Amino acid sequence: MKRHHLLATAALVLFAAPALSLAQTPTPTAKVTEKGQLAQQDMNFATKAAMSDMFEIQAGKLAQDQAKDKDVKQFGSHMVSDHTKTSDAMKEMAQKKSMTLPTKLDSEHQQKLDKLRGMKGEQFDSAYMQGQADAHQTAVSLFREEAQNGKDADLKRFAEQTLPTLEQHLRMARDQRPAVASAGGAAAQQGTSFEKMMGKDVYGENGKKLGDVADIILDAQSGKATQVILNRGGVLGIGAKQVALDYNLLRTDGDRVVARQVTEDQVKQMAEFKYDDNTVSLGKRNGDHNTGSTGSNANHSGMSDDATHGTANSLDSTKPRNPQ
Repeated sequence: MKRHHLLATAALVLFAAPALSLAQTPTPTAKVTEKGQLAQQDMNFATKAAMSDMFEIQAGKLAQDQAKDKDVKQFGSHMVSDHTKTSDAMKEMAQKKSMTLPTKLDSEHQQKLDKLRGMKGEQFDSAYMQGQADAHQTAVSLFREEAQNGKDADLKRFAEQTLPTLEQHLRMARDQRPAVASAGGAAAQQGTSFEKMMGKDVYGENGKKLGDVADIILDAQSGKATQVILNRGGVLGIGAKQVALDYNLLRTDGDRVVARQVTEDQVKQMAEFKYDDNTVSLGKRNGDHNTGSTGSNANHSGMSDDATHGTANSLDSTKPRNPQ
């Protein structure tokens, strides 16, 4: 009996040994991380950043070929150079982390590129610079969010290091856009009172309403209109915001104002327009020093205060700030 007990004990130890050995083997967590088991937020950031780079490179090449203004051509060349660098850096990081990045434009960006491809000269310059201001505002928000809240240390560092360049691009686009709009639209604006646009509904070419004119941004030196600020009403104030459209994209069609090459989906995705201390606008020129708010001096066109300068819920549009 004693010998049988010893054999049973030995067999138990023998069969348990492999399981014990496996239990003591360290879990290869480092390898999992290396293979790119990223948080969804980080993966979304990488995908959107790669898409943005592809679009900027292709649009920049179009600007080099089709723009009329030499500064627009130079801006396009600058975008190709800078975004090629960030694209290469992202591809290298993706390879190390086994991330799969997009290799072609999605339908939204492809449509934008196709529209630009069909334009030449001043029309191209105006549409391209408007799009660049909007695209870089979106990119700055994307990279800032990753820099502040990203989970992956490498992607977070990449966002932090790239953000200043994107902010510089945004400032360049905003500085260049009024000059292009002023040059391209001077003849069209002669004899036209843009004040009559205040409060009018603006429609896309497909007939859908884009918003109503809340204000008109003016060139500080010439006084010519460069941008139209649209109110986007939202539902019960929720989702309300103001966005800026290039003045040269607008045309009158009877009693309607139509924005050329602009769709409702594009307007929905535009960043909210923010006034700063240097903004010159029709509202400010007429004595409204609270443009963008629901101030009592906002009603210069017979509209209600809310219709003129946004609702009280318009995403904090009442506070001017210097755009970054």
